[in-house]
Amino acid sequence: MSGRQARDDGPHCTRAQVRSARIATTAVFGFHGVALAQWFLRIPDVKIQAGLDDGQLGLALLGGAMGSVPAMPIAGAFTARFGSARVTAAIAVLFMVLFGLPSFATSQWMLFGALVLFGVSVGGIDVAFNNQASEVEEHHGAPLMSGFHGSWSLFSLVGTLIAAPVMAMGISPEVHLTVTGLLAGGAILVTTRWFLPSAPRQAETTRSVARLTPALLALGAIAGLSLLVEGAVADWSGIYLRTTLEMTPASAGLAFGAFSVTMATARLLGDRVAARFDPRSVLASGAVLSGLGIMIAVALPNPVLAVGGFALCGVGVGTIFPIALSAASRLPGQTPGAAIAAVATMGYAGFLAGPPLIGGVSREFSLAIGFGVAVVASAVMFLLTRLIPKAQPSRGDGLYVGVEASTVSH
Repeated sequence: MSGRQARDDGPHCTRAQVRSARIATTAVFGFHGVALAQWFLRIPDVKIQAGLDDGQLGLALLGGAMGSVPAMPIAGAFTARFGSARVTAAIAVLFMVLFGLPSFATSQWMLFGALVLFGVSVGGIDVAFNNQASEVEEHHGAPLMSGFHGSWSLFSLVGTLIAAPVMAMGISPEVHLTVTGLLAGGAILVTTRWFLPSAPRQAETTRSVARLTPALLALGAIAGLSLLVEGAVADWSGIYLRTTLEMTPASAGLAFGAFSVTMATARLLGDRVAARFDPRSVLASGAVLSGLGIMIAVALPNPVLAVGGFALCGVGVGTIFPIALSAASRLPGQTPGAAIAAVATMGYAGFLAGPPLIGGVSREFSLAIGFGVAVVASAVMFLLTRLIPKAQPSRGDGLYVGVEASTVSH
């Protein structure tokens, strides 16, 4: 029995329920985005508090990967057994308790351990509410996932606007992130009341695996490299503006804010772009803009150019990951769900590997040179697009086709 059949056998939902669930799911994506923005902008303060250099921080950030990587498949299994609404609500409680832990770290290993637990809550809840999003999309009967992911980026911007005055008032990272976790986790917990009821979906675990063709591997690598760039900007742009360009803590958030705005805009318009142009051309153009933006940001020690460069990077990188998923679903000889799962997995690996890699390079050289890793990643993305078959999209139904396999919120 297919995943679609399994879902159709579940509870019947009225249009009003689907409409409410769509609003609730958008809100949960938003709460998650707001919360993560607070963490991204507080990383420089946590780094100083723990007395770390760039390399030590890069290694400590691996703790998030160590927590989220095992948590994500476990959360997926629980979601298949108990439904996305229940699992999202349960992990929201963990989110409330664990989100603020990294702010209390006073050493590299304390930060690493705290981020392991942080990663469990952030990665686990990401899988759970993405499953709810795919159920809402299925019941709605039209693509919605691109909009959900775009809302995450938009609310990340809202998060930067919230964080800036909080930081300007001198509120400590401990208070800031602890309250953020309690409020965001509590809001997610309450909002799950409007989620769709879920039927068990164990049948999805037997879905066939993807064939690792050159085109699929190229798309997976492109997805991973795009999220490497995204993670680099999220984790290191604030530190670059604070330490290299000597901007104030509140002003340093402008880089991530500008990046969030342009990335959200690109994603919200991405469905139309993918339907009108050859995906290979869109991916290649995005890679060029991504690399050019990073180069502008770090080529000259100028705050305005830096913010503008990170904004341009957001335009380029914003559509790459979702279009890679969509292109994978249309590859000949592939099961769409399995192909998307393979590309999403490789993509998330890049998101986890990027920040520590840049931290290691920065420790040996400088943070500006560390960002060169993101420039190289963009160049490699451009070259890899040559391995993707050139074909016009056969349908204009959006970027997230069969996206129940995708588990990355941004």
